[in-house]
Order: sequence, then structure tokens, then C-alpha cells
Amino acid sequence: MAESSQTGSVLIADNRLTTRHYSSFNLPPILIILAFAVVLALPMLIYGPLVDGHDTHEHLNFIGYFSAQFWRGDWYPRWLIGMNAGLGSPTYFVFPPLPAYVCVLLEPVARLGHFSAFDLAALLALVISGIAAFLWLQTAVSRKIALGSALLYMMMPYHLGIDFYRRCALPEFWAMAWMPLVLYFTMRVTEGKRNASLGLAVAFALMIVSHLISVAMFFLVPIALAAFLADPGQKVKNAFRVIAAMALGTGLSAIYLFPGLDNARYIPASRIITVFKWSDNLIHIGKTLFIYSGADHFLLTLSWILVSMVIVAAMCGFALLKWGGRDLSRHVLFWLSVCSGSALMISRFSSPVWRHIQKLAEAIQFPWRFNAVLCVGTIWLIALFFSKRREFPKLTRSVFTIVMLIVFSAWLVMYGEVWHWYKVDVWNPPHDENHLISDSDGWFAAWVPPGTVQRSALIASHGPKAAFKEGIGSALVQSWEPRDLNVQTNSPGGGWLMVDQFYYPTWQASIPGKVGHLTTRAAMPEGLLEIAVPPGTYDIYILIPPSVAERGGEWVSLFFLLFGIVIALSPQMERRFHLRKAQ
Repeated sequence: MAESSQTGSVLIADNRLTTRHYSSFNLPPILIILAFAVVLALPMLIYGPLVDGHDTHEHLNFIGYFSAQFWRGDWYPRWLIGMNAGLGSPTYFVFPPLPAYVCVLLEPVARLGHFSAFDLAALLALVISGIAAFLWLQTAVSRKIALGSALLYMMMPYHLGIDFYRRCALPEFWAMAWMPLVLYFTMRVTEGKRNASLGLAVAFALMIVSHLISVAMFFLVPIALAAFLADPGQKVKNAFRVIAAMALGTGLSAIYLFPGLDNARYIPASRIITVFKWSDNLIHIGKTLFIYSGADHFLLTLSWILVSMVIVAAMCGFALLKWGGRDLSRHVLFWLSVCSGSALMISRFSSPVWRHIQKLAEAIQFPWRFNAVLCVGTIWLIALFFSKRREFPKLTRSVFTIVMLIVFSAWLVMYGEVWHWYKVDVWNPPHDENHLISDSDGWFAAWVPPGTVQRSALIASHGPKAAFKEGIGSALVQSWEPRDLNVQTNSPGGGWLMVDQFYYPTWQASIPGKVGHLTTRAAMPEGLLEIAVPPGTYDIYILIPPSVAERGGEWVSLFFLLFGIVIALSPQMERRFHLRKAQ
């Protein structure tokens, strides 16, 4: 079908989704999305993130230490040496780095405008989510409806009220910004558009380096979309194209993904799943609609969010299936299936699934995270509903529209509730033996050596950076850099040298000129690194060397980056070749 630079809409013909594409989109939609994002993010822009947000201090600490090391020349800080009272943390061996990089790169701009880079990064994620939703939705509906629906996506209560404000879950929030972009390029790939595979690869890679848990929940959706909506003879071909593009994106993200998966064995989620039980985070239906042990207000809020989303998705789906036309039925059934499956995984009816697939429970941690996928499916149905509403019976159209406007008003009420949260926003940090030095690190209990007593670690952090725990000997620190420590020891009898960094299985200690590594272990109850040092005077080099997965990830990402550039440039090179040949 010929491309057109004019505004277009989806045409349903011969059971095939055909799109009038756009060479570009005008500036006004971007300005509207930006202005709306500023309004929605205003409480954070004025006051900063909620200090009592679930992950606020965790992300502020992660990004703060990441930034400090980055600007000192550590271009990818995986071991945060200053975290946890200076005892270190392996956070970014497994934690996705994109939110931190965005904050770091925005810091110069933020300083000029006297803004917070953290707040600007959050605003940017909100803007991108609106633009990505607009791009995706305009493949199915008019630009006006796509824009209105994109604004609704930005203000969806789980997206804005929960992830953006209450939880301050920036990694997941970034993933929700990329989901519509992944689906936009999926549609383009299935239509055979040039360079669409590269766009899908980049979008999928961005999602991986934003929040791997969201990828685990979402990655089947674009594959299923490509296969489900294709003509019978094109299903396998379309699915393969999308899988190939996602494989390219996985390769691009290997610099993070390979070390992350490799280090996951040292940071088992099973050690924190006992603290955050999946069974305590399911929606339970009871006589009072939703009943929770402990009357958890957060889960109660999530339950009513789920109700509003299910009501809207069900109404839109029903109206579209009955009066929207047969050509739309496949699309509607697909997205109703996505919404139903997501809602099911959030509810208590999915208990057998979570119970029998423990790895899934460990990976997802909180079943209500499937709200992210539910938001994406629901916004597609909303956009289609408003694009076809004139074809519905007048009474049905009026009743359904009124109900949805009531629901949307309730979403606005939650935005108003955000302002109230700031009025009562007080952080009461825990004061107990288990939260003395953990820097609000949600993964601390997973990677710290079992049996570590934080008070003992805190006391050790106030002492010398390296010292013999027992016996006679001295230790002089020569250098102290992330993953690279040098200590000179002098001990007549040798012994165990305790170093002020938490023990992590990949630490290695060696003496230049001597074969092999020195024995290392966790000094207990401090949980710090301890090294068996021989008698005499030696320079002890203590490193977390780049692993095979780390080096391999760098090379794989570089290879796929070059491969992607070649693919992107090949059409131009081919055209130039033919022009020269014609001359």
C-alpha cells in the first residue's frame, strides 16, 4: 500500500490490518503530551519523589552511587563501593542500568536549570510513555483518538499513581514506556516495513535494560500478536520475524543481560521471596468485595484499580465484538485475552500457577505487577471503542460512555490523592538490628552472606579499611577503587585479613609473582571479605575481575550493534551501487 504523509487511520479489509503510515507526526501532539506530563508530574517536580515511596530511597541511593562512580571514570559501575556504609554492593551486576544512565546523563542539564536529575528522568519516562502509546495507537485509530488514549495511558492509576508515585518504581515505569513502542514496531514488522525490525530490536533492548521482570511478563505478547493477527499462511513467518528482531534486541542488551543472568546465582530471589510472599500479594474476592489479612491499604487500592480496568476492558470488548464488525473481532479477542490473562494472574484464582511454578513466583515477586500488561491491553480496547462508538446503538453508546467517564474521573481522583500523599508524606526509617547499613537496598537480604549481623558490619566499617582480625600483623591500603583494591601486608605469622567490603563470591585475591589465588571467605558475623594471607610482606591485589559473561556480553553487544548498523545502511548502499552501475 502506498505511503501517505497525510493523517490516516486503520482500514480493515480482507481480514488484514492495513495502515496508512506517516512520514512524521506534527509537533502539537508532542507538545500536548509534554504539557500533560508536566501536569501529571507536577507534585514530583515541586517536592521530589515521595520520601515514603516504596522504592524511593533504594533508587536514590543506587543512582547516587552509580553517578559518583560514573563521573570518576567508571563507565559502567557494577560494584557500588560506597554503598552500605562504604562496604559496597553488587547491585548493578544484576540491576538494570538504563534508569541510572538517564539520570546521570541528565545531570549537567539539571544543574544548569537547578533541577533534580532524578525528577527530570521520571518526567522523561512519562513523556516517552505518552509518545510511544500515541505512535502505537495511531496504527489503529485516528490521530485525535490516539492522542486522547495516549493521555489516558499516561494517567492510568497503576501507571501513574502506583508506579510513578506510590512505589517510585522507575525501572518498571520505564518498561511501561517501552511496551507500546515494542508493539508499534511489531505492527510495522508484520507489515514488512523496512527497518521496522531494527526499531523493534532497539525498543526491546531498551525494555530489557529497564526492567527484566517486565520483559518476563510481556515478551510473549508481541510474538502472539504477530502470529494471531496474521493470515493463516503468514502466522509462522510473522512470528519468526518478530522473534528474530527480539533476538537482535537481546543481543544488543547482552552487555547487561549476560552478567545479570550469570550473577543471579549469587543473588537468589528465593532468599527474599520469604519476605515478600506472592500469596500475600494476590487479589482476594470476599463478601466485602476484597478482603486482605492485615487490611493492607496498598492492596486494597490495587484491587479497586483492577476493578476499574476490568470494567472498562469488558465493556469495550463487548461493544466491539457485538457492533464493531467481524473484521475487528480477531484484534478484540486477542486483547481481551491479554487483559483476561493479566487480570487472572493478579487474582487469587492464579494461586495454582504461582504455587507450582516457583521460578515464576521468584522472578515476578509480586503478582500485581501484571497490571502493567493489563494497562497496555486495556488502552488498545479503549482507543478502538472510541473510534467505533458512532456505530454502536445510541443507548449503548451513551451508557457505556457515561460509565467509562465515571471510571476516568475516578482515575483523576487518584491523581488528586497524590497531592494528599505529599501532605502526609513522612518517612520513618526502621531502627532495628536488621536495617543499620542496608541503604534501603531491596536485594540486600539476597546477596549478603547468611548470618551477617549488620551491627557488627557497621562497627567494622568504622575501623581500618583492612586489618588482621586475629594474630599479629599490619595492613596498609595502597589503592581503593571499585572492584580493585591493593593492600600491603606485613605479618610474621600470616593470618586472616579482613577487608572493609562485603563478601561476594567473585572477589579474588592474589600476590604478584605467585601462582593461584589466595583463599577468601566471609568473615562472620560482619559478612565482610576475609583473605588468608601468608607470613611475610606482600602486596595483596584484591579484584572482582571481568567474568566470561561480562566480557562476552560486551563483545556480543558490540557485534549486534555493528550488525544492526550494517542492516540499517545496506538499503542505502544498495541504492548507491545501482546508481553507479546505471551511470
